[in-house]
Amino acid sequence: MMARMLELDTIDIHSIDRYASEGYPWAEWDLLRDVAPVYWYERDGIAPFWAITRHADVKAVSTDNRTFINGGGRLRLADEDFDRRFWASYRRRSERLGWDPAEPPDFIFTDRPQHWDMRRLVAPAFTPKAIAGRGDRMLGHARRFVDEFIERLDHDGRADIVEDLAVKLPLATICELMGVEADEWQQIHLWTKVLFPEPDHDMFCIEGEDRSAMRRRLFRQWEDWIDDLIERRRAEGADGDDLVSVLVRSELHGQPLTAQQLHGYIVLLIAAGNETTRNAAAGGTIALLEHRDQLARLQADPDGLLDTTVEEVLRWTSPVIQFARTATQDVELHGQTIRAGDHVGIWYPSANRDERAFPSPYRFDVGREPNDHLAFGRGAHFCLGTHLARAELRAYFAVVTPILDELELDGETERIAHLHVGPLKRQLVRRAA
Repeated sequence: MMARMLELDTIDIHSIDRYASEGYPWAEWDLLRDVAPVYWYERDGIAPFWAITRHADVKAVSTDNRTFINGGGRLRLADEDFDRRFWASYRRRSERLGWDPAEPPDFIFTDRPQHWDMRRLVAPAFTPKAIAGRGDRMLGHARRFVDEFIERLDHDGRADIVEDLAVKLPLATICELMGVEADEWQQIHLWTKVLFPEPDHDMFCIEGEDRSAMRRRLFRQWEDWIDDLIERRRAEGADGDDLVSVLVRSELHGQPLTAQQLHGYIVLLIAAGNETTRNAAAGGTIALLEHRDQLARLQADPDGLLDTTVEEVLRWTSPVIQFARTATQDVELHGQTIRAGDHVGIWYPSANRDERAFPSPYRFDVGREPNDHLAFGRGAHFCLGTHLARAELRAYFAVVTPILDELELDGETERIAHLHVGPLKRQLVRRAA
């Protein structure tokens, strides 16, 4: 036990370079779940927090929306330098645009009733019935994107599961929901892509421009595009059923949404609407190629196993790594006292590998039932796009699965250094020998 406790003092679950080079820190999360499920994580470079790693505890914290809130000043765990730069940039932007710097960037930073007042504005578009009505269109997109992927594979000899395939359906779907024309989709992908600082983004710099200036320029272009999109909807009367029109004509407490609120909402919908689902799609494809027995099961019974495959992909990939919450009162958990004002980090991938909740959690099983994963969170902040993400993944795997036995992985998976989502950067494939 002493040796294991000494290991606790040196574990690292926050350094983003490790996430890029090694993937998720499964061994560290296993240790925490085993001997320190509520662990005061104090390391240089990141503000301390309680690490919550067991399935039951992550669920309990997520659903206790009075004791653990989003609006306590820390929504996502990140290193102190990132936090400092993020909030400084947000203040400068708010001042430049005449916005209120005290208002959060988007409604995810808030709690009930404010959170629900904003969430309900677009909630009808994300119901199971509304999403079911888009099923045929998603299947059509998926077929076209798979055809394009195969063409690239045959032409180049290799293709990228991430950029050439997985990014396309989530991007197309959320853009259509926003009423964005197809000729703008690729530019939106570029804008969301540079939200994650990567060395190879130097290619987007113009002469004499460093990477920081490039990112500021592209984000201002996105800002201007959103302004133009809002104005176009207003000029058209905002009477359409696309989400931008819905937001433009919506009211909050009897008043139209401000420009600041509209910007925050639109950026949130576009970014959240494609980043996490693309990573689940790409990660799930890789998992099937790495587990040929499970691929064969799915191909033999696609109608019977498609839904359980989607749920297992969500559990296995866990695209959202963590959220932070702030305690509003003292609470005891596993003998540890979390004080009012303390921050806690809830780690979804760890919860989704908890042997207390999942038999053989490190076995990828396309027929796993039950599958009480927490990929979409729980409680008041349960993911708004849950039904949309599931529908996209069903369409994607329905079309992709039949071709996967013709493919094999070509090289290692490349990841992006990030602590909130687990973005995959590149995974090449080739025709199976």
